Amino acid sequence: MRTLFALVLCVAATARAADDDDKALAPIASGEAVFVAKLTKVTAGPVGLSNPPVRSYTFEVEVGEQLRGPKPTGALSYQIRSQGAPVFPMDEKWLIAARKAGKGWQVTFIGTADKPLLEKAKALAALPAGWALEGGKPVSPWAALKDKAWPKDAPKADGVVCSKTGRPALMAGAAVEFTVEQVPAENPQKFKNDMFGDGKFKLTVKNTSDKPVKVPALLTDGKTVFWADSVIVVTNGAKLLGAAGRATGTMPVELKAGESVSGVIDTLTLPDVNWPRGGSRVYFDFCLGEKSANNFFYYFSNLHDPMREEAVKKLNEK
Repeated sequence: MRTLFALVLCVAATARAADDDDKALAPIASGEAVFVAKLTKVTAGPVGLSNPPVRSYTFEVEVGEQLRGPKPTGALSYQIRSQGAPVFPMDEKWLIAARKAGKGWQVTFIGTADKPLLEKAKALAALPAGWALEGGKPVSPWAALKDKAWPKDAPKADGVVCSKTGRPALMAGAAVEFTVEQVPAENPQKFKNDMFGDGKFKLTVKNTSDKPVKVPALLTDGKTVFWADSVIVVTNGAKLLGAAGRATGTMPVELKAGESVSGVIDTLTLPDVNWPRGGSRVYFDFCLGEKSANNFFYYFSNLHDPMREEAVKKLNEK
């Protein structure tokens, strides 16, 4: 049974919807779809044998206000680690964040949509996915790079910027489709990396319209696309790719009608990830502007620990 990276956060946020803890609101910040809804049907599913147990639910919803992303269709799946069974009153309005999971949608956050929570959610949903609010001010994940977060000689940005670095809140645009797929392993080993790869993912940005578009969130110097300075990865918090901070241009990628551009990133270079011991799936939310997409691979510590060390070493040598 899949364990959501945001499970513990969901428990905390559901218990106290108006909590000021930024970590509890992280699933909203990176949510592919964020919306207000009423629950029309709640169906309890299997209960795990862990302590506390993982409880599964299926929600049918009537979507009201849409804060970010597409409107989910069909039933939504939800898991929560809780000693007691939670209660979901039908007469409440709920704030929900969800991600696409196969052909369906999976809830990563649910909390009663009272005024304080809704105000925070609207502020977060108006920012690029993965950004945060600190003291009510927007903060970009690239703030960790300090003076490398955004070139000092870049043109002054209009609109919202990171309160710590001045990096603008760059969006991808309504016409853009953002998808992520696993890259097959170069040296597949049966029952280890032969099915889900070694943590490399192909990112694709496509112009779905019949007109040329600019993608402000995807940076380029006119020749090179700087994926590591455009995309963040959320897993137990927002992470920057190892090559972040090396962009030499801040122009938006331009795509002709129907055109797409792709690049490969290596999640093994992500810092401060709680990589599992033994073997386990590791899930990621990949974020580009307001867009996000979810994927995973199966991490085997005896196989991927040395690969990770080598990947970081090579990156630091560049």
